[in-house]
Amino acid sequence: MVKITLISLLLHVKFMFNLINPIFSTEIVGNDFTSIPKTSNYKISLNKSRPLKIISKGDILISEVLFNPRTGGVDFVEIYNHSNHEIDLKELQLANANTGSVILLSNNQVLDRLDYNAKIHHPLIQDEDGVSLERVSFSLSTNDPDNFKSAAASAGFATPTYKNSQERSGDESYARLLSKTFSPDGDNFEDMMTLEYQVAQPASLATANIYSDKGKLVKKLMKNQTIGTNGNLTWDGVDEQGQKAAIGIYIVLFDVFDLNGNTKRFKNTCVLAGRLN
Repeated sequence: MVKITLISLLLHVKFMFNLINPIFSTEIVGNDFTSIPKTSNYKISLNKSRPLKIISKGDILISEVLFNPRTGGVDFVEIYNHSNHEIDLKELQLANANTGSVILLSNNQVLDRLDYNAKIHHPLIQDEDGVSLERVSFSLSTNDPDNFKSAAASAGFATPTYKNSQERSGDESYARLLSKTFSPDGDNFEDMMTLEYQVAQPASLATANIYSDKGKLVKKLMKNQTIGTNGNLTWDGVDEQGQKAAIGIYIVLFDVFDLNGNTKRFKNTCVLAGRLN
């Protein structure tokens, strides 16, 4: 695999890879990356195209802020291109007020501003160090009281350069198995049970457990943990004692609740398959 990475945020180029048959073509902007199949015969053409546009208000928005890093960590601010074009960032400036504000500026014009404090964090988070604040919606005002939430524990409490874990995904909530059957035998085919979920309410918490068909608790996947608006959980077929669970039918319970007292339970059934001796 050949990987091409651009460092400059100000360059827009187009790559064309002649792989004999077919021709692979892609565009890379800024620090995007792409991969092409490994080959001994390819050529690359670099063409500057479409001059970058001057930054305007509304083009760049604050997406995520970490203001209380863990020991040895650093603060960060993630910005998001909300426009539909490439932008010249050479005039972009970042200011941080001691009162608790992050301000994006360009030519003395305020592009976006977030006023933050520790009270925005989820009230059930005991240690806020290393937990970032993520934007829920790019359509709402930056300082809307509900527009920044603590990054989900299920996402590692911060998602720099990735999609925000609390970004609103839709009004539907669900939890479903990607496959009803899995066989943890190491053959790289359905070795894990995967539960895919989506919740309509950001900053929700969840508990997920695996039970046998007799109702016995087999595995705790998650307990009262903050989750993102979408994600997945996996089970490798190992029980709470670290032993391989027996072949058979298992019940997956996924309970979601929020600070308003709303609760929802999702129940799925899967089969742990394997060879019979």
